[in-house]
Amino acid sequence: MVMISRKKLLGRRLPGFLAVALWLAIFTGSWVSGAEVVAELDRDSVPAGNGSVLTLRVSGARAAQPVIPEVENLIVNPRGQSHEMRMVNGRTTVSVTYNYVVGSNVPGDYEIPAIRVVVDGAELLTEPLKLKVLDAGAAQPPAGMPPQAPGAGEDESTTDEGDEKRFGFLTVELAANNRKHAYVGEIAPVRIRAWLPENSRAQLRSGIKPESKAFTLHNVNDRPQQSTEIRDGKRYTVVTWYGGMSATKAGKHPASLSLDAVVAVRDASAPRRRRGGPFDDPFFDHIFDDIHAPMIQKEVTLKSDDQEIEVRSLPTDGRPDGFSGAVGNFQFDRVEVPDEWVTGEPRQIGARIAGSGNFALMNAPEMVPEDVWKSYPGKGDFAPGDEASFSGSKTFRFNAMPRRGGEQEVSLEFSYFNPDKAEYQTLTSPRQKIQVTGADLAEDAPETAPVATEPEKPTGLPIGQHLQWTNPGPLVPLVSRSGFVPLLGTAALMAALGGVLAWWRARRNDPRRIAAAEVERISCEALRSAKQCAATGDATGFFAAARLAIQQRLGMRWNQAARAITLAEIEARLPGDSPVAAFFREADHHAYHPTPGGQVLPRWQKLLDEAFQDLNKEAH
Repeated sequence: MVMISRKKLLGRRLPGFLAVALWLAIFTGSWVSGAEVVAELDRDSVPAGNGSVLTLRVSGARAAQPVIPEVENLIVNPRGQSHEMRMVNGRTTVSVTYNYVVGSNVPGDYEIPAIRVVVDGAELLTEPLKLKVLDAGAAQPPAGMPPQAPGAGEDESTTDEGDEKRFGFLTVELAANNRKHAYVGEIAPVRIRAWLPENSRAQLRSGIKPESKAFTLHNVNDRPQQSTEIRDGKRYTVVTWYGGMSATKAGKHPASLSLDAVVAVRDASAPRRRRGGPFDDPFFDHIFDDIHAPMIQKEVTLKSDDQEIEVRSLPTDGRPDGFSGAVGNFQFDRVEVPDEWVTGEPRQIGARIAGSGNFALMNAPEMVPEDVWKSYPGKGDFAPGDEASFSGSKTFRFNAMPRRGGEQEVSLEFSYFNPDKAEYQTLTSPRQKIQVTGADLAEDAPETAPVATEPEKPTGLPIGQHLQWTNPGPLVPLVSRSGFVPLLGTAALMAALGGVLAWWRARRNDPRRIAAAEVERISCEALRSAKQCAATGDATGFFAAARLAIQQRLGMRWNQAARAITLAEIEARLPGDSPVAAFFREADHHAYHPTPGGQVLPRWQKLLDEAFQDLNKEAH
């Protein structure tokens, strides 16, 4: 009888095994790469003699049977395993969940060490877990939330988040937990999560979009991570992106994001499958309930709550003259300076700056000492170090020309703002000795006006000291003499020429005029460089040279270091529809999202012309 019963039982369950095997075979080829191991307790405290459910979930790859570390007086009983499959954006993730009941008869605080799981030959570790075993007479805390937590024991209807979040929602938070604020110009790394109900199916229809115009989203990775987490006692499938957010204005702004998706969730009002059939087994019940459960599908916009992020202005105190707007943490990775030079002949300088932060507003480092060198605009290439392009390196190539001959010492300087230390910092590369042949070049610096000397005092004797008789001559008035008028005209002409000469010398030595001429010269050189870059299809060089030309004009007008002028300051001083501000916004947009092929668009050149027309109009 026993043998017959086993055969009948096997015959009843064989179709179920075949169905599950077929289901797993279909989706085995579409597993998502990247294994993940997560261990969770459904409650972190239990009375003595009771247990907490330990869930060990392995997703993304096949794993060997895990071994739970032994802890003195802690009892661990296995309760089987189950398989789950989720589909998000057409990608299927298969996970295996190992269930255990953990408890003790001895009250106390217990720590479950990190659990080692071998996944495809590699060892993965979970986070350690803590369990508090209370006295035997203590009340049993509810599952899914810690003891004494708000909402413990409340009715489910009172904590309902509404139909708006039934299909999921977004959360956004600064990835750096040590700071709760950001700075103007800083690309703050953020973690964006989409929380989808367990056993739901989702199809994303758009990218993540900022709801507020105060922030710009940068470099969101296109390969999000997937995991399973418990939030407010509910289990969710969590899709996580990493990216960056930046703001151009100081203040507290809501950092709300949205995402369009089609989400299908199980209809909770539908009746469950009838029990007592041939597949009346917890493992099969779970699988076939998921397959046959009716779903409710809806097009939704997943949104995050209006969480405010404080944006602080960059301090004006201690701002270096060479600061161009770079915010982050950087260091020199490589410097290439030739050993031999000739005065008046440009050669190429190479420098690579690595670190993390906003590379888009980073300009090439400056040659020091400045009075020995003349630098020209160059080109910078960024190489990302992570999927969000938050870290990486930027390589600069630019030309420089020595003004003085002989043995010289040269180094590179670069200034930036460190948001973690809230201060400006200047990097200086190691000094390098070079040999420059040739004579010194004429200085471009303005000439100094000669110092006026006091007129010499007359040394002649006073009139009448030695009296003697002289011939009085003809007694004719001077004005009546024939040579008086030509003499008077000659004197007037000489006085006029002297006045013109004095005006010309004063104008030639006027520091303002000299500075204006120098600004005009640098602006013209930068504009010529921008036109050359436009002709060769170098969009990065075009924006760098054009930005320098505009900065020179504005620096002269505002009596400020040209390279320290940023988009935030332009928007604060000029009207919002100013062509100058529009060109800087276009330059920043290209820095964050460069055009394929690097071509210079005609509208960029037109916008540059309009910006200079506006600058010339305001100057007059």
